[in-house]
Amino acid sequence: MEAMSQSDEELGGRENADLFHHGVVTKLFPSNNLGLIRVQNGREVPFSFDLVILVGEVKRPSDLREGQEVGYDVGWTSNGLRVTKIKTYPHSSPGQSESS
Repeated sequence: MEAMSQSDEELGGRENADLFHHGVVTKLFPSNNLGLIRVQNGREVPFSFDLVILVGEVKRPSDLREGQEVGYDVGWTSNGLRVTKIKTYPHSSPGQSESS
């Protein structure tokens, strides 16, 4: 039991210690309702504003920001691999800093 609580402390209270893959929003194309997330291996995987499920702080795709760290899940569609779910975390957008 001691080891489990210690590993929880090592996470430092980071809420992105979950089962989502982690990546960064690299491009947003609001006029086309599309965006790209750079995944851990460096590949950029697209998502559709109309089809993605949002979890966390951001409630609309238009509130996502380039450079924002996110959790994501992927699925296969007739057009190939797509991000199907995006989880946003507090203080993960550029320009926000925890140290003042």
